[in-house]
Amino acid sequence: MQKRSQILEAFRTKEFDLIIVGGGVVGAGVAQDAASRGLSVALVEKDDFASGTSSRTTKLIHGGLRYLEQLQFRLTRELCQERGLLEQLAPHMVRDFSFVLPVRKGKTFFGLKADIGLTLYDILSINAAGVRRHERLSRKATLSAVPSLSPDGVQGALRFHDCITDDSRIVMEVLKSADKFGAHCLNYMEAVNFEGTEEHIAAVICKDRISGEEIRIKGKACVNAAGVWTDRLLRQIKSDWKDKVAPAKGTHIMLPLSCFETSTALFLPTDDGRYVFVVPWQKTLMVGTTDLAYEGPLENPKPTEEEINYLISVLNSYGSQGKRPVERRDVIASWAGLRPLVLAEGEETKNISREHLLFTGPMGIIGLIGGKLTNYRMLAIHLTDMVLDKLKARQADVAALPSKTGSIMLGGWEDKNDYLTSSAKVLSQARKLALDPASIEHIIATYGKDALKILQIVEEQPALVERICPDFPPIMAEVAFVVENELAECLVDILARRIRLAFLHHRQCLAAAPKVAKLVAKYKPGFDNERIAKEIENLVGTLYENQTLYAANIS
Repeated sequence: MQKRSQILEAFRTKEFDLIIVGGGVVGAGVAQDAASRGLSVALVEKDDFASGTSSRTTKLIHGGLRYLEQLQFRLTRELCQERGLLEQLAPHMVRDFSFVLPVRKGKTFFGLKADIGLTLYDILSINAAGVRRHERLSRKATLSAVPSLSPDGVQGALRFHDCITDDSRIVMEVLKSADKFGAHCLNYMEAVNFEGTEEHIAAVICKDRISGEEIRIKGKACVNAAGVWTDRLLRQIKSDWKDKVAPAKGTHIMLPLSCFETSTALFLPTDDGRYVFVVPWQKTLMVGTTDLAYEGPLENPKPTEEEINYLISVLNSYGSQGKRPVERRDVIASWAGLRPLVLAEGEETKNISREHLLFTGPMGIIGLIGGKLTNYRMLAIHLTDMVLDKLKARQADVAALPSKTGSIMLGGWEDKNDYLTSSAKVLSQARKLALDPASIEHIIATYGKDALKILQIVEEQPALVERICPDFPPIMAEVAFVVENELAECLVDILARRIRLAFLHHRQCLAAAPKVAKLVAKYKPGFDNERIAKEIENLVGTLYENQTLYAANIS
């Protein structure tokens, strides 16, 4: 990606066709779509890229099986089609994964209903690439796939397929693609004011949170991709703006794989009418999510003990009586995110539609609420189409170019053949440099073709082949890469979003923080001992609700 200084200079001097406020997956998707259609694009994000909802999902690219219960057939079909396409566009990081839905004894009717639902799920996936049909599993096959399930509690299961990914890394790859098409995307740039008429934006006033400088970015159109911050942003322009967002909180916990033995992901119905995923992800077991109405601070929401214990209890309700149940002390990390659902008066959070809402706000700012990680590309197309309509209304010679993102691969690959040949090259070089197999797989899945640049760093600095944390594949060379190439500004950027260790194991992440900071200091002026102490304190504050939880985790 371009250097921060280059992007700031463009912000000061250019007038853009489009300014995007928000650096999650929707904002990144619009930047890629609009820039690839020939528009000049500026994207600003007040914190780090993907620091909100887009790093705190269940890491699934899926059709939304549970949305069928809400009769959202159009949404489910769109998600199924996009799931198949993303497998083709990002084969290194969007991968097929099997899911097992256990059918408990005495729940035969539920099993029949689920089987019908999965048949419909298969039908809605017709014509999607990479489709795999669901199947029924006997009790014996179910227990073979998931040995930790209670033999006395299940009569069988249904196996279906969706995809697993890394949400914040998807955002980074989409941003890097947008950057290649000329978009200027920058984190820690907060939109603090807007200029324009009632119908048209003229400029967005931004504060650079790194330097404190205020910059006036001129633009002809604006997209609000701020997610749960949408209403707060628009109240800067219109004080009586009526809220459109209903934040919903989702909490996840991370466990060692040994806590619950399974060779597949699980989709667990709960007694209160919800579903909880249990997903092997990055050498851990991810369990989530809750789905609760939320009225607290929007920045860095934290799990509560009640939410953590709820997820533990759901998992234990399916566990074998002969094995040790999961306990609170087994949780090695926990985190929460907020979904920007469309406000519906009187609706219980779990029943609110996951359909999105497109709207035009004050100064003609185009906004979006809702949507999923899976269908970000379709949402971006809709938003860019609205932008083009707005630009054409003011400037007749604007070309209405069709979207190209359906054929643009993520990860830096030119095409499928490039993916295969470059991956083979990474594998060969990495073995010569003594990377262990798990680390090789990790850098390909995380960085795509840029894995070659990470290997070049290892060649130049062999000591950086060391793992950051002992139980996880990321290596120290990645730290140097993301600081130099992915606009990572602080330890939380590096360890939470570029490299996911803060989401995997709190204790090991904090133990590694000093050596990571010491390496960052070689690349960033001003990373002295005082700055490093503040960075580690900020990392602790990001991971823990209070010092009591911190002390309990490190004891």
